[in-house]
Amino acid sequence: MGSFPYPRNGILKIDYEFILLFKKQGSPPKPLKENKERSAMTKEEWNTYFSGHWNFAGVKQNGHLAMFPEELPARLIKMFAFYGDTVLDPFLGSGTTSLAARNVGRNSVGYEINEEYIPKINEKLNVYQKDLSGNQYIFLTDNVKSDVNEEIDKLPYIFRDPHKFDKKIDPKKLKFGSKIDKNSKEREEYYSVKEIINSELLRLNNDSVIRLIGVKEKKVNNMEAIQYLMDQLKGQKVFLKFDNEKYDEDNNLLCYIYLKNKTFINAHLQVISK
Repeated sequence: MGSFPYPRNGILKIDYEFILLFKKQGSPPKPLKENKERSAMTKEEWNTYFSGHWNFAGVKQNGHLAMFPEELPARLIKMFAFYGDTVLDPFLGSGTTSLAARNVGRNSVGYEINEEYIPKINEKLNVYQKDLSGNQYIFLTDNVKSDVNEEIDKLPYIFRDPHKFDKKIDPKKLKFGSKIDKNSKEREEYYSVKEIINSELLRLNNDSVIRLIGVKEKKVNNMEAIQYLMDQLKGQKVFLKFDNEKYDEDNNLLCYIYLKNKTFINAHLQVISK
C-alpha cells in the first residue's frame, strides 16, 4: 500500500489480466441438435461475455496461490464449447476449470504435475461423492518413461541455448520473478543488505554480490553515495529486478534494487553520481 494513509507514495494497483484467445484451424465437429439447444446463451449473457472487458470479484487463495474465480472458466466454456463437449486444462491447479465445466454441463480433462494439489482438487470437485447427475472423476498417474535425448532428436528443430551455465551464483539462493507455491506469502523475494562494498556493489544476506545497473562509481561522489545507501538500506528489506543480461564480467548479479515501499535505489544513486 506504499505510504498509506498519506501521500505521496501510494501504489497504483492494476487489478486486471488479459485473456488470450487462440483458434485452431480446420472444421470442428458438429454438435448434436439437442446439445446445441442446451448451449444457447441469453442475450444478456452474450452481450456480457463477448464484450471487451469483464468485471467480477476474485477468489480467496485457499491452498493454492494462483486460484481464479469459477466465473472466469465458466464464461469461456459457455462461449466456446457446446453442452457435452470435453474441456482440456493443461495446468489444472486446484481444479476450478473442471468444477466450472461440470456446473455448465461439459466434461473435462486436466493435467497437473504437482501432486500436492490433489487433495484440494478432491475437495473442490467432491470426487468421492457422486452428484445427482452421476458425475464421477478418475485420477491417472503418468508413468510413461522415455529417453529425453532421443525424443529431442526427433523434433523438427532443436534450440541451442547460447548461454553457458558456468556462473558461480547458486540459483537456489535467488528467485527470478515471483514464485507461487503453498509456502509463499509474498510475490517478491525479500533480502537485506549485509555489506556495502562500494557505491556499485552490495553483498546480500545470502552472501551474493550484486552490481547496481546504471550506477558508476565516481571517487568525488563515492562517500555521498555510500552514505545514501547506508541511510536507505539499514534495517530495510529489499527486492531485486533484473535486465536481460544477468551477470557482469566478474559473475556478479546485475540488478535493480528496490525498497519494500518500492523506492528505486538505482535511480537515486544515478542522480547522486552525476
